[in-house]
Amino acid sequence: MGAVCSTPPAVQFGADACEEVRKDLLRIMDSPEWDDGSYAPLLIRLAWHSSGTYCKEDGTGGSNGATMRYTLEAGDPENAGLDHARAFLEPVKQKHPWLSFADLWIFAAYVAIEHTGGPRIDFTGGRVDAPEKSAVAPGRLPGAERGIADGWKLDADGRMEGWENLAKHIREVFGRMGLGDKEAVALICGGHVYGRCHPESSGYNGAWVENPTMFSNEYAADMVGDKWIAVTHDTKMPDGGPVPEEVRPAQGKRQYIDLSKYEGEEGERKAIQAPDATAYPPGRYKCVSSWVNIRELPDTSSPIVGRFVQEKELSLVSVKVFGTAVRGLAERGGWVSIIASGGKTLFERQGDLDLWALCGRYRAVAASGALVYPSLGAVAGDSRVKAGHAFCVGEVARGQDGDQAGALLGKRADPGPGNGEWVVLFSPSSGLVSELIVEGYNEKPRKAIKGQLGHQMMLVSDMVLLWDEAFKKHIEVYAEDEDLLKKDFGDAFRRLTELGCPWSADGPGNGCAGGASQAAGGIGCPHLRAVAAN
Repeated sequence: MGAVCSTPPAVQFGADACEEVRKDLLRIMDSPEWDDGSYAPLLIRLAWHSSGTYCKEDGTGGSNGATMRYTLEAGDPENAGLDHARAFLEPVKQKHPWLSFADLWIFAAYVAIEHTGGPRIDFTGGRVDAPEKSAVAPGRLPGAERGIADGWKLDADGRMEGWENLAKHIREVFGRMGLGDKEAVALICGGHVYGRCHPESSGYNGAWVENPTMFSNEYAADMVGDKWIAVTHDTKMPDGGPVPEEVRPAQGKRQYIDLSKYEGEEGERKAIQAPDATAYPPGRYKCVSSWVNIRELPDTSSPIVGRFVQEKELSLVSVKVFGTAVRGLAERGGWVSIIASGGKTLFERQGDLDLWALCGRYRAVAASGALVYPSLGAVAGDSRVKAGHAFCVGEVARGQDGDQAGALLGKRADPGPGNGEWVVLFSPSSGLVSELIVEGYNEKPRKAIKGQLGHQMMLVSDMVLLWDEAFKKHIEVYAEDEDLLKKDFGDAFRRLTELGCPWSADGPGNGCAGGASQAAGGIGCPHLRAVAAN
């Protein structure tokens, strides 16, 4: 039968058990403490790297085994930083011991991809955790500068000498797994829309896209449409200054960064008239962009405290014009751009404020607290809800805050003292006095999202997709068709993460030193029919 696996054989479990794992993952996935406010990119990278070691010739490597738990594989320089991902999932594993590490790592990535707007991938369980002798040596994952000539040698098109060797290396890595050019480009385009590089880990620095926590085709579109410049740690930029800190690689490393912040976008150079403020009164607005940053203040240099995604609605209690931009204050706190300074529409008005929809739990956020009136028509308040204190509102009405018309007030629904009194929620003179508490956004006082972006970067291995004609034809298609990328990435990612699994047709590997198990077909992420006992 072969060597015994390091975890017990898979046991019977079904959709309900798997749904509990999904809920636990979603409960902890978003956090302002991690890069860009989400652990999702880290979990996607863990699954990618645990799967990307597969060899179709002998069936070694791949996701079936979770052998990155061992020093040999964990020590691969390409896996730097993934100890955080493994540690992050440890409490989930302890709560659900019936789930193998190998299945958990892949399932977590599927949940992360769907949670961030990517494709829904059908999950099949049945991977087993292999013993240490099954770990593979470093060298199977793609290297960002493999084959590039030493020094600083660029051709007339800005391409680094030896890039053809790097293109060959990329094909060899994916070819070893049985994957072709199209799948390679789909996996890179979909994978590198997530996360960022850290100089203390890989030596490279920065994120590939402006929003590295949401699925999009921005990586492909920017690769094709933007201008890129090769940089080292000590490169001087067109303005004479150093490489921006957020995209400055470590000494000895080379990468590319986006020049648009220096040259400006074509559309941004056009003269744009200031918008008419009366065309954007407070009300319900729907996001019509793939995502929009929520900032603490209306100034675009203000910290990002959240992101809003396409088709979702916000209630904006105040709207103001700032130069050529229109920005709105959300009922939950924070400002969004309705019209960007370049003229792009990010939110469309859906109608007046729905006052009943504004009922809920609030927190007083004004430094002096929220003034309380004994009745809706009262002209003087007699107490305040202290800053930071929460209270429930069962009715919202328009009224006055002292002599200020146009205020929003909420009728307290808390039992005991204060019930029935009216608390100021928004005042024209003071702004948002109390903010609606929204799950996943401000249950706790907001924090700035770590790792905000002003610049983007590409690895040399990314740029090869643009320089190699066979790769380029695929990336140009994805630059124009996000839906196609979403489909192809989902298909390729599922195939990648099933290579060498007992039910996979891609090669002879069974992942656990000769052990075998029968897996049930997934019936749609995150549900499983069953996993047969080994």
